Amino acid sequence: MAIDVTAGERRGDGEAHRAPRSDAVRNRARILEAAWGLLSAREDLDLSMEEVARAADVGKGTLYRHYPTKEGLLQALVYDGAERIISTMQERIPPEADALTKLRTVVALCYDAYETNRISIDLLLRTWRHAERCASDRHDPDHPMTLTIARVRSILEQGVREGVFRPLDLDYTAAVVFSLISPVAFAKQRERLGYSRAALEERVVDLMTHALRNESIIDSR
Repeated sequence: MAIDVTAGERRGDGEAHRAPRSDAVRNRARILEAAWGLLSAREDLDLSMEEVARAADVGKGTLYRHYPTKEGLLQALVYDGAERIISTMQERIPPEADALTKLRTVVALCYDAYETNRISIDLLLRTWRHAERCASDRHDPDHPMTLTIARVRSILEQGVREGVFRPLDLDYTAAVVFSLISPVAFAKQRERLGYSRAALEERVVDLMTHALRNESIIDSR
């Protein structure tokens, strides 16, 4: 799994304003990659710091300097995942694209990331809820939910400006859209409905576009 080597610099290690040395960046990346690998192979969060250090091939002292607690490490993993999704959106969605294209691409990229991680529903639920409990401020601009919802909100705002989407309460609608495409929703929908990823993506995009579209534009055609 590719790891964003900057992940965790703001979370869980107490080094929010320091520029890390190159070896520290490499060690942090190895730790996160090892933790992801260990968690992906099990059904719970019963992860010891010692086994993470062994899997990352770093000393326990190095691990604890970056992440003094297991809680800090788990939170860093969630932020790492969110940052990689946001980074992919920035790379893959052209600024000049229309709002509908951007919204469809957001859904596809999120689902790509969820499938790549291949983490069980129970693990996904526990990790995400853990991040929510640990966050001191849900409105922190670095919180995973805030990052993703802000991106969705900007797309909705563009769609309203373009006349493709009807007038919306942007904050509420962005939160609702996120609830449909969040990692927890994706895992639960696939588990309960048994849909393929392609079928689920098609239904979610169809539901959102019909709920958001500007009926007056359609009626005038």
